[in-house]
Amino acid sequence: MTTFDLHQAAKYLCMSESHLGELARSRRIKAAKPGKRWVFLEKDLVEYLDALYSFGVNTPQQGCDEEESSWHCTNVGTSGGLASRHQTEREYRALLAPKKRSGHKSMKTT
Repeated sequence: MTTFDLHQAAKYLCMSESHLGELARSRRIKAAKPGKRWVFLEKDLVEYLDALYSFGVNTPQQGCDEEESSWHCTNVGTSGGLASRHQTEREYRALLAPKKRSGHKSMKTT
């Protein structure tokens, strides 16, 4: 039976270590802490992923650009599931748009 530490399990699931640690602390994913470090069983990680597929859930994913990953992940995440991808794109466009100059006209003296 294969075991993973927090770093390895986070890499396997394509998520941040802090997010996986929170899932483990809140018991949303099976894990054990026999000492000071989390230990994950590969079969439990697979069950967690399978449950996500079953419910059609998209979780926040980070750092999944690595070639050795066998799972397709995106770097798009939502906060609490309330923001849509389109809303986020609109917000980015608004922030990156060139600033309009104020309506002040230069005062030239002739």
